[in-house]
Amino acid sequence: MNKSHDCKEELRAAGSRATPGRLALLGVLERVRCPLTVTELEAKLPELNQVTLYRALEALTAAGLLRQGMRESVMQYEYAGRPHHHHMVCSDCGTSMQCRIC
Repeated sequence: MNKSHDCKEELRAAGSRATPGRLALLGVLERVRCPLTVTELEAKLPELNQVTLYRALEALTAAGLLRQGMRESVMQYEYAGRPHHHHMVCSDCGTSMQCRIC
């Protein structure tokens, strides 16, 4: 994560409240290189209950700060502050990673 980046300002600029849950969620998704499912996010953010997590995902996606995608019929989320890129998915284990060519 860029040290000069301010998640609070980014949330406010997008018209979204800077709640602790939204800040934590945005911070996690900004640091990882691949999209995460709700289950993966729950593991990384045990302090958030499921309702709070889903509401934060919905609000941040609506504000344009997150992108949604599907992998094997499971919704995934990623930070939208990066330029458009592609993901490669292993056909054996299903692991997704960002294409380093893009």
